[in-house]
Amino acid sequence: GDRDKLRAYFDDEPVRAFIKAQTGADQPVLTYLSTLSPKAGWIYSTQDAPEPYVVLEAISEGVSFSTMNNLQADYLVALRPQLDKLDKFKAIAAALRHYEKPYDFNFDFATDHALVCTELLWRSYRPGPGKTGLRIPLITVMGRKTLPANQIAELYAKEHGSENQQLQFVHFLDGREKLKKAFVADEKVFLKSHRRTKWDVFLK
Repeated sequence: GDRDKLRAYFDDEPVRAFIKAQTGADQPVLTYLSTLSPKAGWIYSTQDAPEPYVVLEAISEGVSFSTMNNLQADYLVALRPQLDKLDKFKAIAAALRHYEKPYDFNFDFATDHALVCTELLWRSYRPGPGKTGLRIPLITVMGRKTLPANQIAELYAKEHGSENQQLQFVHFLDGREKLKKAFVADEKVFLKSHRRTKWDVFLK
């Protein structure tokens, strides 16, 4: 979300207590995040564009902010972590620490000096001391641990309806390459999407 939504959403006692424990002061949310990554905090908190930066992602240019209109993909799904506000805040704080790191063209999850798209999510939300986080297992591809985006879709399908479900379905845009369009699809369609062939988007 934009800065106003972020500020309002995290106006929460556990979050305020966490910030005070970290800094020794009652800092506003955006002030605290700016101390973690000054340039990222400045860009996020001061821009007033008609299309605000609401996404932090790892693309070929590196870890950077984007608007929703700048996102490019064959398909797009929004999944909401079923975590409390403090855990989500810790994930955002972790993500900002990676701002401006280069893209990892080696797809190496063993180090964090450079990151790929799913690695940013995995590192930001992974469990740690005082942080429930998300349990997203890596897989081995050509001898290396990694996380194709499709594995997250498969994880959602495996956990769906169980007491261990970590993610909540929000929205799914299903691509149709032949029509050069995307269409809103429901959760039932998304639950099967991880089984599609690699070139599925071009076959429709």
